[in-house]
Amino acid sequence: MKDSVQWQLQVHKALASKPRLAIMRLLREHPQCVNAIASRLRMTQPAVSQHLQLLKKAGLIRAEKRGTSMHYMIDPETLEGYGRTMADVFGGWVKLTKPVGGKCGCPSNLLRECQDKKPVRRTRQGGVS
Repeated sequence: MKDSVQWQLQVHKALASKPRLAIMRLLREHPQCVNAIASRLRMTQPAVSQHLQLLKKAGLIRAEKRGTSMHYMIDPETLEGYGRTMADVFGGWVKLTKPVGGKCGCPSNLLRECQDKKPVRRTRQGGVS
């Protein structure tokens, strides 16, 4: 439940990490795969994956399969809820900006690898269309 104290604690814990904050900043630019994030932050893929799972569990990001890779993106609804929560706590509104978009420092080989893939659509029966 997004308005519960437990959810608020989970979000705060997820954001209480320098690498996870850096990942959130990268994902503001555009959806990215683990390889791109790992390369840009000079981290190992397993370390990035662990951070992504914590952010996903808190509902801050979501994943979408593109080709053979998972691409991660910020969940705007969760961030809006978080902004409203912070407004209640601190007495002021936290205005969210739209994603930056574009290349934003993503290495060209990784940008090509990530952006050329189309989302995989799943059928109701669980197959791929």
